Amino acid sequence: GIGEACAMAFARKGANIVIAARSIDKLNGVAEKVRKSGVEVLAVQCDVSVKEDCKKLVDQCIAQFGKLDVLINNAGISMRAIFNEMELEVLEKVMAINFYGTVYCTKYAMPHLLKNGGSVVGVSSIAGYLGLPARTGYSASKYAMQGFLDALRTENLKTGLHVMVACP
Repeated sequence: GIGEACAMAFARKGANIVIAARSIDKLNGVAEKVRKSGVEVLAVQCDVSVKEDCKKLVDQCIAQFGKLDVLINNAGISMRAIFNEMELEVLEKVMAINFYGTVYCTKYAMPHLLKNGGSVVGVSSIAGYLGLPARTGYSASKYAMQGFLDALRTENLKTGLHVMVACP
């Protein structure tokens, strides 16, 4: 998907890559494709809804490469349900991955990104601008992510940090 395409695009430009996902099998498959581009790749099994996993991800990146220039917050899940019929646990899981995953990874990456004048990217959706029917939880998670990144951009106008939201 989008994460693999981003990893390959950065690899074609010669960047070393750190990729993360919950599924180690899929992750290793993408890592092998990236390695064929001739760059170094680190694959880290990570659930972005778990703070400790996000810290481990950033720590392993710094241990391997000594720096972090670009963080792409791409992890996400969707959901389709009319709010009145939806289980709250579904909305909580969507928020944990789509919103809090972005918050956690960004928090641990910030010192490194600020040191290098790096970039934070959030992969969002049109649903982050326009509430869609049967997508209340998903829309809420993307609105929250975009609000967080918009505020982060404003807070860092004079620090050199670049913040971008992409809505493919």
